Amino acid sequence: MAALFAALGCTATDDGAAPAGTRPPAGATGAGPERTRPVIAFVQPEKRAVMLADAAGRTWLAARTGAHPPAEVVWSPDADRLAWLDGEGSDGTGELHIYDVAKGRLHSQPCPCHGVGFLGRDLATLAADGTSLALFPPGHPTERTRRVPLSKGQGAYSQLADGGPDDVVVFGVLPEAPGVTRGQGVVSAVDRRGTVRGLLPEKKPSTFTDALRAPDGKALAWGTSDSGGACWTRSTLLTHSGGTADEPVRHLPQDAAFRRALIGDRQRSLTSFAWAGDGLTVTYGPLGGCQVLGPERFVSYYLRDGVRTFLGTGMIGIALGADGRVARLAADYSSDGLMQAPSGADGYTGTLTLTTSGRQQPLGKRVSAFTFTPAETVAAGAPAAAPQPPDAAVTAVDDHGRKLPEAVVRLVRQMEEAAVRRDTARLVALCGTCRPQVHEWIRGEGGAAAVLRAVRAHPGRNGDDGLMYPGLRSCVDEPEQDITCTPQQLRDVAVLGLRPDEDDVDYGGIVYISWGGSPTVVPLLVRTDGKGKALWTGVAAG
Repeated sequence: MAALFAALGCTATDDGAAPAGTRPPAGATGAGPERTRPVIAFVQPEKRAVMLADAAGRTWLAARTGAHPPAEVVWSPDADRLAWLDGEGSDGTGELHIYDVAKGRLHSQPCPCHGVGFLGRDLATLAADGTSLALFPPGHPTERTRRVPLSKGQGAYSQLADGGPDDVVVFGVLPEAPGVTRGQGVVSAVDRRGTVRGLLPEKKPSTFTDALRAPDGKALAWGTSDSGGACWTRSTLLTHSGGTADEPVRHLPQDAAFRRALIGDRQRSLTSFAWAGDGLTVTYGPLGGCQVLGPERFVSYYLRDGVRTFLGTGMIGIALGADGRVARLAADYSSDGLMQAPSGADGYTGTLTLTTSGRQQPLGKRVSAFTFTPAETVAAGAPAAAPQPPDAAVTAVDDHGRKLPEAVVRLVRQMEEAAVRRDTARLVALCGTCRPQVHEWIRGEGGAAAVLRAVRAHPGRNGDDGLMYPGLRSCVDEPEQDITCTPQQLRDVAVLGLRPDEDDVDYGGIVYISWGGSPTVVPLLVRTDGKGKALWTGVAAG
């Protein structure tokens, strides 16, 4: 412990005047940014930069980071300071950074500690061995750092997750034992006297990613990370009253947008969550590197009093501020409709925008983390709901995103209209060249419904037979495989209600097959003749 506080009290470095080279982004208006009145901070790991922005969307550089950019930055209660902890270097010691907003000055020093958060106006960190807190007063480094031994040590793998007005939140990892699996631990509150108060019931540990305290300083939210292996991890948002030994509440959507995202009880990530007044915003998504990263797989919600409001898809995260301000971290997608691989960061990166006074301003590209100031978070109101994804309809592209002939789209829309009306006579007429057995199937029970299911999926190329609706035979929700699902095929999996193929062991990811759902999917064959006319020629099943 003496070594720890020798390190905490070592010579600090100040970078002097406010960083130069600042300019507002394209689209920002007015004079220079209001540097003493930021509303949001964000991290650009590739640029090794912690950035700030004012309410007008004008940005400036707060500080450069080291070789290990922070995963998060935290505000002091009055937003006069911003703090972060760089990742550990080769010597096992990260660096603690405290940025003075008014003076534009950065103070940095080595810190063998895990996590940062503000305990009242003091910045708190947890010693690397989990036995004490270090408290940095507002006047640091002029004012001396204070060490607070904990009433119960939390272990070398514990972390300080977030602060609060009266105590901080600490997660302590438990050793594996009967009833305790790898990665589980206890969540506790630690006050400035070092008293440790358990927040979970006895013998009910939790996995843990990170936590955020509610603006009232009592309730908190954290993400779980229940894992059966690297690519078999599922995360869930939990909220907790802040009371001793209370049960956390699990929050998992069940609406159409979430079902379409195909991020269920095997593979699921919690990409972002943030308090917004007395509610929360939360975004769920697929596992990076393990699942196909399509835009509809990232779903965002506002949660308040147990009621979820759908906010949209395609965002890595969304947060709400004062006066209707909204920050959105939108995923960057390539021409094939997939998220571009993150670069220079452990997690997802995207383009951050700030909507203020009804106008959306770009703040930065390849952003990994962002956070509103406490004042913005406290004043955030409930947002309006976004419409749920539209019902399935005939598409104009195939199952790999290639454009279909207009004649084919017109024919299939006619088939859809007839199937919706259960007009089997019209369907038989549209299938004029089909065999009598196909006509009999169309007229039979469930024939029109099966046609409707098929034509609302994407077709696939079917050699000399033209196109087949749906085109999906089988695909695997795992990147860089010979049958990796396309975004179109994943949409069809959800539309058709297909289940994973439990018997397929040839791939590491989840495999879907077109005959693995219920009700049965009957593929339909469509082609164009020499004159460009589209024809429904039959079915591809007996």
